[in-house]
Amino acid sequence: MNTRMIRTIAVAAAVGVLASASVEYASAATYAAAKGCRKQVTTQGRSYAKKRLGYLLNCVDKLLKCEVLAEVDNTNQNSCRSLAEDSCNKRLGAAADSAMSKAQESFDTKATTSCVLVGLADMLSTGPGGLWYQNDASCNGSADVPTLVECLREEVEEEVDQVVGQVKPRAGILLANMGLGDEYPGLPLPPTVTVVIAATAPGSGVLVDPGTINVPAGSALRIEGDPATLPCGMGPGQNGKLTVTVGSQTFTLKEPYGANVFALAGPFIASGTIPYTIDLKDSSCDDTASGDVNVP
Repeated sequence: MNTRMIRTIAVAAAVGVLASASVEYASAATYAAAKGCRKQVTTQGRSYAKKRLGYLLNCVDKLLKCEVLAEVDNTNQNSCRSLAEDSCNKRLGAAADSAMSKAQESFDTKATTSCVLVGLADMLSTGPGGLWYQNDASCNGSADVPTLVECLREEVEEEVDQVVGQVKPRAGILLANMGLGDEYPGLPLPPTVTVVIAATAPGSGVLVDPGTINVPAGSALRIEGDPATLPCGMGPGQNGKLTVTVGSQTFTLKEPYGANVFALAGPFIASGTIPYTIDLKDSSCDDTASGDVNVP
């Protein structure tokens, strides 16, 4: 075999070795990226679920303490509620510096940083090396990796909130009554009967009598204020408020009124009648309506 032939065989062998090493390196890199993405989603999901559960239970316990004291002792618990709501807003509020917002940001940032190395196509893929998120009907339409990661976090939130609703059945109502209901839509709520409190005419300051309010057993009473008729007086700002008392529960609705400003009383389990009063105060306007909630 001549020298030229030997050189050719040697070069070919070297190229083959290099090509094989390149394939192995690419496969190793792909595997490492996929493993890192999956691990981060799992790790961050577990950590976030634990934090979310703890924040929600801590808040609900504080709010529940105030309501039980008011119901059992028939005492004014406004101070208790104020302290509890301040604590809940710091943990659960929508502000960027709330504990929950920071936990959400941590999940999104850490999981996305790892998963962008895999890419959306391979995260969705059900083929070799894919992570099979295509099988997730809720998230498989995500446009990019950050959107997919956010969707996965929201699935964790739904699961945690359902658990909270099971161990703390009043959680949904308690958070809704302090204005955080929209932030936690996964918390179960009982069926509701909605009553919109209105005045006889815009600015009249005279409440329309709601009469007897019928609420089926197992349902709650949702109370809203009518933004078209309740505002009264020409004073500066929007200072009007409705104070609603149903049995031992008292709520305050402040302007601006509307469907997103409401109170939930109940749910009412036992048959019977529960007295209610509604007080309107706005500048020179001051009126009261009263009646009963009837639970057949």
